[in-house]
Amino acid sequence: MMGDWDRRYRSGGLVRQISPNFTKALANYFGTGPTDVEASIEAHNKYVEALEENGLEVTILPGLENHPDCCFVEDAAVIVNGAAVICNLGHPSRRGEAESIAEALSQHLETIVMPKNAKLDGGDVVFYDDYFLIGRSTRTNTEGVDFIENVCHDRGFKTFVFDIPQSTLHLSTICSSPSPGVLVTAEGHLQPEQFDGLDAEIIWVPNEESYAANTIGFENGCVIISDGYPKTAELLSQHGFSVTSVDMEHIRCADGSLTCLRLFFK
Repeated sequence: MMGDWDRRYRSGGLVRQISPNFTKALANYFGTGPTDVEASIEAHNKYVEALEENGLEVTILPGLENHPDCCFVEDAAVIVNGAAVICNLGHPSRRGEAESIAEALSQHLETIVMPKNAKLDGGDVVFYDDYFLIGRSTRTNTEGVDFIENVCHDRGFKTFVFDIPQSTLHLSTICSSPSPGVLVTAEGHLQPEQFDGLDAEIIWVPNEESYAANTIGFENGCVIISDGYPKTAELLSQHGFSVTSVDMEHIRCADGSLTCLRLFFK
């Protein structure tokens, strides 16, 4: 049975406010470390406005003082056709973030708990048509991949697994699906042959604009990208998308991207 998830029925979004201790957030990949909490809060507010302008009703959870990375809610759960898989996050400092996410999502969805030996960051899962693309990375182990694959298969979806280079944080850092049939990915991270067997139109973002490969698309043809990446904006426009951008400079400092800040459900 094919999965019945459909972007047209995505009506709800969940975000969490910036932690008052955001300057202590992890920055081990492309981030330089956040330095300005107030500016980060303002950037987050603009991000939420962009989601609302595209028709989403956004629930905002309070920030957690003891969890500097708590705004990156994508990592805490994976939504699979009416269920939320609550993740065992891969970095020790982030464990404990998922509890309040599970509580909030349980009002809308069935929740599924992972076994203790399975580690998974939701940022390593990208929804693409009737597939879930899954990255095995420094934050997601084989047990985590196996578990989320089984959940997806049980709910009618196919899966496709990528081995992510150690220099890359998550699959979603360098790959996203702004519309059915289309993937956006960054040159220099995944190789073209890794997509063999996956029927997709792939838009390759130049390596120097890798950060912009993380996009959020909507059913009306609009796509949000990070501000400051003109080559990516032009590529997406050439493929028929209506492109808007938000300033992600302060969020990027904590290794954060657009999709990291939200969970979508219907």
